[in-house]
Amino acid sequence: MSSHYISGACGFIGSHLAKRLLKEGHEVWGVDNLDCGFMENIADLMGNPKFHFRRGDIRDKWCCDNINQTIDFVWHLGAKGETYWVRDNVKEAIDVNIKGTLNILKQAKKLGARHFFFSDTSALYDSITGEENYPTAEISAPNINTPMGYYAITKMAASQFVRSFGKTNDIGTTLFRYTNIYGPSMNLERDIPPVVGSFASRLFDNKTPIIYGDGSKRRDFLHIDDLTDFHMAALVVRGKYGDGDSSETYNAGFGKNHSIQQVYHKVFDACKKVKGNIPSLVEYKDDQPNEAQVTLANIEKAKEELGWKPTISFKDGVEKTVKSLANMMGVKNDGESNAKNEKKN
Repeated sequence: MSSHYISGACGFIGSHLAKRLLKEGHEVWGVDNLDCGFMENIADLMGNPKFHFRRGDIRDKWCCDNINQTIDFVWHLGAKGETYWVRDNVKEAIDVNIKGTLNILKQAKKLGARHFFFSDTSALYDSITGEENYPTAEISAPNINTPMGYYAITKMAASQFVRSFGKTNDIGTTLFRYTNIYGPSMNLERDIPPVVGSFASRLFDNKTPIIYGDGSKRRDFLHIDDLTDFHMAALVVRGKYGDGDSSETYNAGFGKNHSIQQVYHKVFDACKKVKGNIPSLVEYKDDQPNEAQVTLANIEKAKEELGWKPTISFKDGVEKTVKSLANMMGVKNDGESNAKNEKKN
């Protein structure tokens, strides 16, 4: 078994990855400053002798000082990812997303890592237009037209440092461009939470869901369990490469998209199954600047080279997510009993 270091270990994606690695017998070292991550995401791991956690910032030179052994693989998932926050806090975003990445790269070299996995972003495709350009392949960006959003630009710069550092220091690198990842333990404390979780939590809380724009924007959604399978496939295939000339980028999406209006209706139906009668009101607000109108990933490269493909349909994934959120929020399950009563009547 191998040893792994995860930045952003208490986050949505990082905590799911840590659990899967531990389940398969690997040793995991994690760091998180708990800015966007939560200790409850890893609470069930704290008693595991193969899991080691340290609260720290990816910009801190000492964030890996508690590790006294060689680390085989580094997974750099820690970042500031809220596009609206980055727009208003560019200097700090540069500090976290770029300088933080450089620090983790240096730590990877210090720890003797042979491969560096990095969470790039599909936001690099945000300014691509024209139906003929979708689904977007990995070679579609960056280019003269995209990215334009500040968040995507910070991640693009960081990704270039990852490739350059890996080549210079003979470390294999693999970059992931995630689409919209959803599932249990999504961060719902953001000012603008992920759309599936936002709709569901507001419906369960008897609040009106908010749609930014007219609902026609289309998004490619990938369930967290499919993403964790994707990560493990990448580990098996890409993890054997430990040389600086080995760098690849992969899209992580479903390869199918849905309008935000369609997303709302799917979430509404799933919530109604749990809670019963729910008012179907929606509030529309102005679109966020520099947001892509379409995301749709070309995942052929991941299928062919990693032997991976998503298996959880959006409908099933939404229902699983809504049930998990209902349990977390203590929502009384009246949906089934109401449905039975309606059938009787």
